[in-house]
Amino acid sequence: MEQKLRAAVQAIQGVKIPDLPKEILELDAVLASKFPNFQDITRIIESNVKLSGEVMRLVNSPVMKLKVPVKSIREAVDVLGLINLKNLVVAAALNNLFSGRHFEEIVEHSKDVAFCCAELSEYLEGVSRDEAYLLGLFHNAGCLLLASKDPENYPKVFLKVHANPIRGMSLENKFYGSNHGDIGLLIGKKWQLPVEMLNVIMLHHRSPEVIANDKMRGMASMVQVANSIVNEVSYGTYVTEEARQYLAQAQEDLMIGKDVVDTVRKSLIVFSA
Repeated sequence: MEQKLRAAVQAIQGVKIPDLPKEILELDAVLASKFPNFQDITRIIESNVKLSGEVMRLVNSPVMKLKVPVKSIREAVDVLGLINLKNLVVAAALNNLFSGRHFEEIVEHSKDVAFCCAELSEYLEGVSRDEAYLLGLFHNAGCLLLASKDPENYPKVFLKVHANPIRGMSLENKFYGSNHGDIGLLIGKKWQLPVEMLNVIMLHHRSPEVIANDKMRGMASMVQVANSIVNEVSYGTYVTEEARQYLAQAQEDLMIGKDVVDTVRKSLIVFSA
């Protein structure tokens, strides 16, 4: 593992891994107390207008499927709870960090995968919609760093990796000496993601059979199914036999049928319209 991390650092040499936003550090400090103060949490999020705006957008979007929209951060705290809202704050911070840059296609792909993960979490016990969305958003974080390092060539590699989700990882290793799973682990660790998410980010292109932990295996399969759906909708002509097998294996691992995949696909099309 240490050797992989060194290779990942070398692959993005010259590219700064984004710091964890100060608002999240402040939230962590409040949440670590025995009796977290909801007013303090509201104040911290609202202190950053751009961040609070993105949080409210996510909370009231189809990502969370709230029956009644919330009108304020304070109300969002009450409705979602502290941990769920914290997940959305981290997701909102990542959205803001990479929005408007030259690799918008990768950003949009990540957002679509995150949405599909949220939908698929309904079929995975023990994983909340916000947790699934955060994982889906971060699983491609390594791609964003590689695109920052090599903006001219990496977007082409990105397409090849998603056309051939198993063999494609060898392309990244060949060209960069590392891959977006291992590189994503770097930003995930710096942003203090849970260990389960870190492992899934690192292993989401591997066969589910290599993951012993049931929850992590289910989360990895969820990401794989979500990727397959997004790739089909966004890059229909790039769907290969390898990609179809990748979907079938993950689908079997999640024990979901074609009807579920079709439902999530239709929801994505509406969401992306």
